This record gives sequence, structure tokens and C-alpha cells, in this order.
Amino acid sequence: MFRKPVFILLLALAVIAVACATPTETPKPSVSSASSSAVASAPASSAPASSAPASSAASSAASSVASSSAPAPTVAPTVAPTVAPKPTEDPLKGLTDAQKAWAKSAELGPYAPAKQDWTAIEAAAKKEGKVAIYSNSSRWPDIKKTFEAAYPGITVEGYDISTVDLITKLQKEQKAGVYTADVILCGDYATLVNEMLNPPNKMLWNFVPQELNELVDLSAREPLMYHRYGLNTFVYNTEVYKEPPVKNIWEFTKPEWKGRIVLPDPQKVAMSLLGLTVITKNSDAMAKAYQEAFGKPIQLEVGVPNAGYQWIKDVLKNDPTLTSSSGDAATAVGAKGQKNPPIGFTTYSKIRDVIAGNLKFDVMWNMSPIIGLTEETGLAIANQAPHPNAAKLLIKWMEGDAKGGQGFTPFYVPGDYSTRKDVPPPTGAKPWGDVQKFVWSGGGDTKYVYDNSIKVRDFWLANLKPK
Repeated sequence: MFRKPVFILLLALAVIAVACATPTETPKPSVSSASSSAVASAPASSAPASSAPASSAASSAASSVASSSAPAPTVAPTVAPTVAPKPTEDPLKGLTDAQKAWAKSAELGPYAPAKQDWTAIEAAAKKEGKVAIYSNSSRWPDIKKTFEAAYPGITVEGYDISTVDLITKLQKEQKAGVYTADVILCGDYATLVNEMLNPPNKMLWNFVPQELNELVDLSAREPLMYHRYGLNTFVYNTEVYKEPPVKNIWEFTKPEWKGRIVLPDPQKVAMSLLGLTVITKNSDAMAKAYQEAFGKPIQLEVGVPNAGYQWIKDVLKNDPTLTSSSGDAATAVGAKGQKNPPIGFTTYSKIRDVIAGNLKFDVMWNMSPIIGLTEETGLAIANQAPHPNAAKLLIKWMEGDAKGGQGFTPFYVPGDYSTRKDVPPPTGAKPWGDVQKFVWSGGGDTKYVYDNSIKVRDFWLANLKPK
């Protein structure tokens, strides 16, 4: 009568003995999802990573069959661990031996030091004795004056060249092995980045003074540092018109403005071609503005890709006057004593001539859909520059200080904006954040600009009336 309970007792003891003798199997890490992978990669402190629990549920199950003396499972982190960086492309790939040797000597690119030693840079710059700047701005003599006063013994040689001619000149010199330029200050940012920054056509080297890393947005430091943001705008004569005579960009195409529009020639002035290209990029906004102006949807002519191109074609039907510079366009619009002045497009920094009392013009601030566009000016060291340390020192000087002073002083005017976050807008200028609401960015999509500017130029030429 007691055999059955004894049998059951013996069987239970056998099961317990087997359970104690068999080691608990550690669950394998789970790779079924991103979240489980993150948890699986967190090792317990007493075991290698491969034996880590797959999830908190698995850990609980394992601990329920473990002995009471087993250590508590390590809590998995809630954030995935840092992934090991992938090998990067060789930074020297595509460079010639001469470029490598020069970059090493100049401490640029892959040879740049972890910390810039400005005492050593200044000493080396004084030994070099001079620095040559190719500038698309006529304001370089002002930079020369203040720089030479701050650094006696270093002479600044400058060349005031239009953007198109500057790029052409530098490309020809570099391809011929003629290395004259040290610093490049130039518009047409898309061309600088896409044609001249990378091997095998390495003609520019980016250089950013380290103190600017916290003061300038990354987008304005890489891949090529901006010197400033420029504002190119549609303008009118304030002596004749007390308020903007145009409220919508499509009014430029109306009969009353035939022969009374002034534009910088996009074949000669890079900012003008940039402006036209950006207009084609924003074709949806241009189509909407057309309907606002004329009360009906736009109908594209045969062969016209979009509303931006249609605007270009319609403006050309109005026989615009083309100038060889933005300054000439500002003068044509803002000259005093006119009875029937034109409207036009120019660099707003020319407002300094208005402040000086020489011209009478202003921006069409309320025009739809935009009042103009931004143009980012690049600042770089020329490839194999003969005076690289003086070039570094000049670039640092040109970026200015927190008050918009030092080498940035000639550019601290309405229409130009420092890339530094600690510099307030110039006196009389609207805050940069406000201006950005009413303009399209020229540097915001360098790929589109680079890929399409020639198409826009060719479309312009195909529709330009012979004179």
C-alpha cells in the first residue's frame, strides 16, 4: 500500500538530480530586429559578448531555472552601442606627388594639425612676406589696408576680377602649372565645389580657422567655407516711385515694362545666371505666382520645361537692357534725375551707394513670390599657393570679429551677412532670419545649380533677341 508513494518520491528525486547535473543553456543573441540587436550586443560583465541575453524576457526565463546563487543578469542598455566606423576613402587619392608634398608642407587637408598654432603660422607668414588674393569684390583694397597695418612686413597683392573671369583665370593657370594665387574669394559656389575642389581637378583647398567651428554652421564650413551670404534683389528707383511699382515677379513680363528692365548679363555675371537657375528650380512657386498675377493657370509654350523657364522667355520678350556688372545695373536703376526709370536686379550691397547719397533705389520688399536670392561667396586657399601661411592668416583676418570688424569691415554693410553667429546684422539691415523668408537660396542646392546652369544659359541664348 505504500509502494506507489515511494515510487513517486524516488522518481521526483531522480528528476531533481538530473536537473541539477544539467547546465542551463544560454540563449543565443537575437538578430530579428534592430531593437533586439541592440539589446543582444550588451554583454554581461562576467561573460563574453556572445553569451549575452537576447532580451529581458529571455533573461527572466533563464534566471527562473538557475540556482539561487547565480548572479543577476546585466540590464541591457536602451540605446544601441556606437557602431565601429567604416574605413574612409584615402584622403590622398587622386592627388599628385607635388600636391601631396605641398599639402604636407602647408599643413592642409589630411596633413592639417589637430590644433592650429597661430603664433607659428604668423611667424611663417612673415617669412613668406606677401600674399596674393584673387577677388570678385572690388573691396579687397580695404582688406589690404587693415591687414598690412595689423601684420607689418606682409604685403597683400590683389586682383579685382569678375567671378567668371576669375574662375577661368585660375583654371588656366592651374592646368598650366602656374601657381600665383594664394587666396580665392569668389562667387559661383556650385562651380567651385563641383569643378575645382576635388581631384583630379584639385585647384582649391578648404581652410577653416578652428575658432570658427563653434561660430559658423557646418553647412557654411564644408565642403568649402563661405566668406559671407550675399543678397541679390529686384530693385526700383525711389526718387520716382514712393513704393515698389511691382508686386509680383510676373509683372516684369507686362507690356508697360517693355524696354525698362535692367539685368546683369548672365553670360558675364555669375550671380545673374545663378538667379535665373534658382528661378527654374522653384517652378511650382513660379506657377502659383503666375496664377496670382493673371487669375489663370500658366500655359507653357512648346519647348519650355517649366514656369521658371517661361518667365525667362517672357522677360526676354520685353527687351531687357543687359549690363556687364551688377554695379552697372544698380546705377541704371538708381541714377538720380530720371523721369521714367527702369526696374532691375542687382547685388543689394550696392545700397552703400544709396547710403552715400549717390543713388536712389531700394528692394521690392513685398514682391511675390520672392524679393531675390542669396549668393554664397566661397573663400579658399589656391592649390599649391606660394604663400600658404600668409593665406591662412589673411583668411582668418577676412572672417572678422564678433563686431563685424577687422577684415570683414568692408563687407559689414546692408546686403551682406557674416556667417558668424555672434555677428549682429549691419546697421540698417534686416535680420538674416527675416530676410531668409523672402529669398531663395543660391547655395542651398549646389548640385541642381551646377547641373542646370548651362541649360539655363543655353535657353537664355536661344530666346535672346539679336540687337
